[in-house]
Amino acid sequence: MKRKRKWYPFFVIMVCAVIAFWTIVLVEGYVLAADGTLVKREKELKVLAALQSAAAQGTEGLFLAMTEAEETIKTAMAEAEETMAGTDTPKGEPLPEEPPKEEQEREFTQVDMSYLDGALFIGDSRTSTLAEYAGWDQTDFFVEYGLTIWDVMDERIAKDPDTGGTITVREGLSRKKYDKIYIMLGINELGNETADIFYEQYKTVIDEIRTLQPEAVIFVESIMHVSEAKDREGTYINNEEIYRRNDKIKLLADNKHVFWLDVNEVFDQEGTGKLNPDYTGDGVHLKVKCIPIWRDFLLSHGIE
Repeated sequence: MKRKRKWYPFFVIMVCAVIAFWTIVLVEGYVLAADGTLVKREKELKVLAALQSAAAQGTEGLFLAMTEAEETIKTAMAEAEETMAGTDTPKGEPLPEEPPKEEQEREFTQVDMSYLDGALFIGDSRTSTLAEYAGWDQTDFFVEYGLTIWDVMDERIAKDPDTGGTITVREGLSRKKYDKIYIMLGINELGNETADIFYEQYKTVIDEIRTLQPEAVIFVESIMHVSEAKDREGTYINNEEIYRRNDKIKLLADNKHVFWLDVNEVFDQEGTGKLNPDYTGDGVHLKVKCIPIWRDFLLSHGIE
């Protein structure tokens, strides 16, 4: 008398679960790679055919089909691992972007007068000396008496390159490209706010200029000192406050896109830290005779 084969429910459930999972995977033509991803493999479809055939052969055929499936899957996984070996990223994943190259700081160099062709100067009454008397026909000037860092971008002191009309500095920077931009502001702001607040507003303006003129080299010119006679008057226009504000705004320079130009190096009376009285009539503004000194200083601080 034949002994009945005993079936164990837990074993049967596990077998069915394995068969069901790999049947679904293999129907789609995929196999699990070593890194946990499913890889398309055409020949694994044969496993499905074997399983289907085994269904008609009873239990023995089912176990035989599972053994063949296991061997096929192992082979496929090994081949997938070899194919993907040496690849930094899984197939189909984008390669990581190379980190941007760090920009190098640039140094000042001597340039000739043509360097100022196409440049732009933004400033108050001090810079107006250049605008009125320098005779630099190929250079643009956005200048106005009383101009401050607070209102500079909204003042209608720029020339429309198309119509010749007057537009704001912001509009002017939007409509014409400049290679070099020089900015000097600060004397009119001395009686307003602190050096820290002044710096923050200056930074805001420089950031906006950079946004509007991303290819331009920007030069932040120091606030020129006043003469000793003007300093002694004891008003809000004094060198002590100018020193504090210059110490702040020179931090705007990164020596890559924005550069600090301390014009006091050539306009101070030597050893005093104050504007040379021979260069000024009122203790604040430069005389026309100082234009060549200013020009030569700028040309000795070019950035190629």
